[in-house]
Amino acid sequence: MNILLRAATQEDYEALCVLFAQGDRFHYQALPEFFRPVEGPARTQEFFSEMLANEDAALFVAENEGALVGLIRCYVHSTPQVPVVVTRRFVHIEDMVVDETFRHQGVGQALMERVHQWAQEIGLTEVELGVWEFNTAARSLYEKMGYRTTRRVMRKRL
Repeated sequence: MNILLRAATQEDYEALCVLFAQGDRFHYQALPEFFRPVEGPARTQEFFSEMLANEDAALFVAENEGALVGLIRCYVHSTPQVPVVVTRRFVHIEDMVVDETFRHQGVGQALMERVHQWAQEIGLTEVELGVWEFNTAARSLYEKMGYRTTRRVMRKRL
């Protein structure tokens, strides 16, 4: 397998919708109380265009033999200006999807490393992400790459 990592372009829209739909399906099958099936494209053309135009965001793709097999979407985040919070700027990973047939082959790790590189290129030294508890494969990858849990969200149904 020969993976090429690159920034997404407008021409990637339809292939990216296929990948986003895979990720969306994975989430709504695991947590239907949070996620639901979507009819039509997984993301709107407007959402995609705004993402590509945002200088504080990046969308990288993994390509294998001309086909997109993974994506990672991230943006620069700044903490709120309140006295108790240490002011920080960091990259937040919002989405990562690897095509079902290419999982466990290093694509996710390569995409993560590309985000690390981008963060350093723009002068940032920290990357954060959120991951759902059910997603043990992703959690395992992130922990293997040195990520540690710093906050936990808990809920109770009444």
